[in-house]
Amino acid sequence: MGWEEFKQMERQQLRERREGKLRRALGVTLPGESTEQLDLIGEQDRRRAEQGLVAVMDQGGRIFHKHIDDLSRLDMNARTVAERVVVAWLKQRVQSRKQGSDAPPIPAHLR
Repeated sequence: MGWEEFKQMERQQLRERREGKLRRALGVTLPGESTEQLDLIGEQDRRRAEQGLVAVMDQGGRIFHKHIDDLSRLDMNARTVAERVVVAWLKQRVQSRKQGSDAPPIPAHLR
């Protein structure tokens, strides 16, 4: 994927996040969670999206937020890795729901 396509995809994801995509993806609460907690995660993600912020992982494994206009080609991989953390967590939640087990820990950058 080229730089322009990457930026276009990121802008589309920001639009979806502004519309509450993460909260919808979270669905119902699992054991160990509360509706308020999930609502807060969704609202914080929506606010960050409104501000144009995307998650990026540094070389030390810490995830922080960066404005989309401040991203460079060098951030493409770091952005993708940070997105994979959220996707993996959402997949763990689905598994937990199927198994009837407690919710997995919330990634720190979403709290």
